[in-house]
Amino acid sequence: MDCLHHEILEAFLLTFEIVLSIAMLENIYLTASILGLLISISLIVQIFTPRKANFFVGLIALILSFEMLFSWGARSGYNNLEHAFPISLLLNYMIVPPSLWLFVNYQTDDNFTFRRIHLLLYLPAMILSFLEVYGLLAHVSLRQFLCWPWLSDSVPLMGSVLALAYFWISFIRQNRIKKQIAGRKVWLIQLRLLALMTSLTIIVSLWLLFSFIGWRHFYMVELVLVVLFFGLSLLNYLENQSFHESVKLEKPIEFPQYDDQMQLGNLRKMMESEQIFLQPSLPLKEFATRLDLPPRYVSYLINRYHEKNYKEYINEYRVDTFLQKAKSGKENHKTLLALALESGFSSKSTFNQVFKNHRGKSPSEYLS
Repeated sequence: MDCLHHEILEAFLLTFEIVLSIAMLENIYLTASILGLLISISLIVQIFTPRKANFFVGLIALILSFEMLFSWGARSGYNNLEHAFPISLLLNYMIVPPSLWLFVNYQTDDNFTFRRIHLLLYLPAMILSFLEVYGLLAHVSLRQFLCWPWLSDSVPLMGSVLALAYFWISFIRQNRIKKQIAGRKVWLIQLRLLALMTSLTIIVSLWLLFSFIGWRHFYMVELVLVVLFFGLSLLNYLENQSFHESVKLEKPIEFPQYDDQMQLGNLRKMMESEQIFLQPSLPLKEFATRLDLPPRYVSYLINRYHEKNYKEYINEYRVDTFLQKAKSGKENHKTLLALALESGFSSKSTFNQVFKNHRGKSPSEYLS
């Protein structure tokens, strides 16, 4: 009898541990999804700042947080409730490839600027969302159509693979990550970017693998998402500590032979006397070659002493030159676009976007 009681007690404790572990896992998934939503919102709102690249990675984080929320719903049973909100409607994977491609371009090309034509990249995602809502309202299962899994899963997967391959090829070729954010604790910024891209690579690789072998081990993707959201939250916390005001951007150890103040003088001369910024296409590598300096050292000088990235630094000179021309009164016979092109801008859309980022208003509004 004692032996039977002992077995019953062990069975009860084992059941309790299993239930407790499942409940804890559900809580972890829910917490990770909430963290993901907060991270995505904080990134998406940066569309109104010069750091527009963060908007696109915010869209990716938003889809991944919805994926985490869907996993929580599956484990908790929420997805099976009669009047539960269909979380699957939010899982529009077609948003990921264009967002990833645009984000990678911002990270690898100093002259890249988002233009209205890029909105066409999101047209497939909008069509898929419309079809999802229509299917829900019309009580039609889109999965019954053979092309639907291909459109909703396979196409986004291949697009994500290509975008990630483009990033890593560019990263290896350049042997560095271009700093889009000037300021302090750059190693944390780089670590956060590498953590994000490595996690996305693992997720997409597992996604590709499971497409062939089945989704039995999908929990591996869920665990990567949990680590990603908690890790990004930690890195974001470390980057935004309030007691780091005295920390300065350290000079790269491989450039001890350069005198910062002398090179800053050469940099100022290149900009003010030679006005090299009037050249519409001016990659950092070409700019550094004109100075006879390594590109990474030039990026350090601009970040450290001007607290801007390279693109912001060049565009500030262009904006100032445009304003001087527009306010001088000597070239009133020219249009604003003509003055902008003479100031180094390559197109009207780029000029309007850059000017608004720097002055907070459109050119016509500012001048009036």
